[in-house]
Amino acid sequence: MEIIVLGTGQNGGIDAVINNLKLNLNQQFRYRRFISHKGEHKLSDLMLAVWGLWVVFWLSLLPGERIFHLHMSYRGSFWRKRMYLKVAQFFGRKVLIHLHGSEFKKFYQGSDRGVQQKIRDLICDADAFIVLSESWREYVESILESSRQANLVVLPNFAVVAPSPESEGQQNHVLFLGALIERKGIFDLLRALRALPDVVLHVGGGGDVARFQQAVAEFGVEKQLVFHGWIDHQQKARLMAETQLLILPSYNEGLPVVILEAMAAGLPVLSTPVGGIPEVIIPEQTGYLVDPGNVEQLTTTIRQALDDERRLSMAANARALYQQHYDVSVVMPRLEKLYVS
Repeated sequence: MEIIVLGTGQNGGIDAVINNLKLNLNQQFRYRRFISHKGEHKLSDLMLAVWGLWVVFWLSLLPGERIFHLHMSYRGSFWRKRMYLKVAQFFGRKVLIHLHGSEFKKFYQGSDRGVQQKIRDLICDADAFIVLSESWREYVESILESSRQANLVVLPNFAVVAPSPESEGQQNHVLFLGALIERKGIFDLLRALRALPDVVLHVGGGGDVARFQQAVAEFGVEKQLVFHGWIDHQQKARLMAETQLLILPSYNEGLPVVILEAMAAGLPVLSTPVGGIPEVIIPEQTGYLVDPGNVEQLTTTIRQALDDERRLSMAANARALYQQHYDVSVVMPRLEKLYVS
């Protein structure tokens, strides 16, 4: 059986998820990935979208058992996947829509009634509509006239973590990994850093690097920051071993792969109660949560976490939770069963 995967090739969580699926899928499936977006230039993205449409059309025509697994976020991604779904299902092909969009709620709520109906139609037309957490399933059900209209499936992300040395991390060294954009809370974290002069922040990621560097200079935290740029799995494992806390103060999320990676690596996590995060980061049990945008609370909680004797025990609880529900050995069989059902 062929699994035809279409989604973004832009560096980030969705790309990481797609690569993880490819690396860990049972060999009984033939996994073929096609990139329909990269987020670099509008013209190249338009060409990639058209290329994706041709791929779906041609592969739908060819004989053989074939499933389309479409990874979707919001805005342009929704319109591309809607087009691909209609073509594939016209030829009687099975289509799975995999929702990753952290700002999907904002996209739906900000759309007019006609677009909202098209979004609901896509959810209901898919042979399976995959969401990352129970909270996302509840939200999707809430916008449908009846939850029975859609084949909703909760399938969490999982992480593939490179081996790392046993380490408790350097004292007062913390880590941010993600896109350098407002939604991820990186600028709130830089503001908090000003009140934590003994804390060193390691940052790995890409995005609006110019604005990020400008903010670092504006807040006067250059001496407290180590910028690593975009990093690979080995560098990520090293940084997770060398720091004491992963901080992701996001405003919107699905279920971030980087949090699962930290849980698997035994690195304590401080984040926000958005998307599926509260299902894995539980205050006093598996990590720390602060309200998005509350810089004062973020500052206080970073200090408390670094001084907290329970920090490592909570990280151990988080690792156990990861192994029970989010490890590749748990998640992949559920996806493979979905392919053949």
